[in-house]
Amino acid sequence: MIWGCLMRERSALIVQAAKEVVEGKLDDHFPLDIFQTGSGTSTNTNANEVIANRCAQLAGKAIGSRELVHPNDHVNMGQSSNDVIPSAIHISAAEQLKNCLIPALAKLHTALAAKAKEFWNIMKIGRTHLMDATPVRLGQEFSGYAQQVAYAKERAQKSIEALRELALGGTAVGTGLNRHVNLPEKCCGICSNTLASLFTRQKTTLKRKAEKTRSLK
Repeated sequence: MIWGCLMRERSALIVQAAKEVVEGKLDDHFPLDIFQTGSGTSTNTNANEVIANRCAQLAGKAIGSRELVHPNDHVNMGQSSNDVIPSAIHISAAEQLKNCLIPALAKLHTALAAKAKEFWNIMKIGRTHLMDATPVRLGQEFSGYAQQVAYAKERAQKSIEALRELALGGTAVGTGLNRHVNLPEKCCGICSNTLASLFTRQKTTLKRKAEKTRSLK
């Protein structure tokens, strides 16, 4: 392992089992409803148990065996649902914005901007309060739609910057108790390299939720 906190055999089993979770091979073992406590403790514990049990299988042990890999002592080492689940949500949201929403908005903006040019010579009656008002170009209307989408794309990009700040390493109450001193930076570095996106440690793991909400607006 990175700092010698886990035996090589133990860490290799955890990595293998975790990869299988990521690949969806163990989805049937996550039956919990998504509606639960805000920290997602149930899902975090579910993941730890599944990974530990899969490690037991990979090692030729019976499911439920904690001889080699323990769900809390080893899989959850230096972590808490209070920092891992928010970080997972941030990463998921940032990746969905980057890979799905922003490309879709860019495509929509291009289409609306093209229609604005195509419809520029079409005149129509503008309406206010459900009544006819003054003339307006149809292309002008579509240019307004295009600009709205452009603004939405900018807001989505700003949201990504806020979401890339992770609470990893804060553990249970934000103080970082019971984790390796270099865990936040190392984990953020691994996330950045794996996803080709820059993720950083939250400036303070005790940052108020209101401050985070305000940064996303």
